[in-house]
Amino acid sequence: MKVPAIVALLASVALAASSAPQLARAAAAPPTLSAPLPAAIKSRGNLVVGVKCDYPPFGFIDASGKHAGFEIDIVRRLAWYAFGSDDKVDLECVTGPNRIPYITSGRVDYVVSILSYTPDRAKIIGFSSPYFDSGIKMLVPKSSAIKDWGDIRGKTVTTTSGGTQSIWLSKCMPKVKQLLFDNTADSLAALKQGRAVAFPQDMTLLVGITSKDPSLKIVGHSVARGPIGIGMKLDNKAAAAWADAAVADMVKHDFLWTTLTTWVPKGDLGQFEKSVPRPGAPKISYEEAADIYKCD
Repeated sequence: MKVPAIVALLASVALAASSAPQLARAAAAPPTLSAPLPAAIKSRGNLVVGVKCDYPPFGFIDASGKHAGFEIDIVRRLAWYAFGSDDKVDLECVTGPNRIPYITSGRVDYVVSILSYTPDRAKIIGFSSPYFDSGIKMLVPKSSAIKDWGDIRGKTVTTTSGGTQSIWLSKCMPKVKQLLFDNTADSLAALKQGRAVAFPQDMTLLVGITSKDPSLKIVGHSVARGPIGIGMKLDNKAAAAWADAAVADMVKHDFLWTTLTTWVPKGDLGQFEKSVPRPGAPKISYEEAADIYKCD
């Protein structure tokens, strides 16, 4: 497959994901959370939240021009907790580089945008309890016999230069040959052309690709894990307590898994069984990110 075709594939993921079934709007009155809504937000009458707008199926603009995705469902749930209506929220599109400045400047109350916890980030902003456990897995052709990381020893994989996945491979699997590119489209093209046996990348990106391309599948256990939480100002204890209470209620009612299943292709759901906290399941801890490049 030529590179332009790969670019078209990535661009079309949002259109495909927009057809994912939507959760029914919350009709009942919201529960009373264990922490009160911060006074400044309550007096304003709505939430202001930074979200991804180009990252299907987590946060993107769908074919009708509306915000959609797994994290958008979470944000609308937050609005329902706060004001009894999932429309009581202003959604601000954010990018990787500007997410933290949006928080520290007070432009948004919260950020819900694939924001992975790291010890360095935790010195600058606050994090809620994790609502997702991300990490690196591999994308391979559907017919591939590769099942886990041990199967790529001595083989060639493709990935992006300078990324977490490339650094982890260099440290933990030095005998794996890396075919490096500056962008996802070129890496994906190399995989489709048979120049590499696998494409290691963050699982949140890979699921967007497999949702559109049934010739590919996600394999391998998660490495270089970085749990994801809601970001807010570091010194805003009220905002942190309310966000924690909201996540706890989502876990209690298994909301996170329920909405995730509407966005992740059925064939990939098994790869995500431990990606969200669930009732009675082991908790997801930020301790996993203390040494993101550990080998296992």
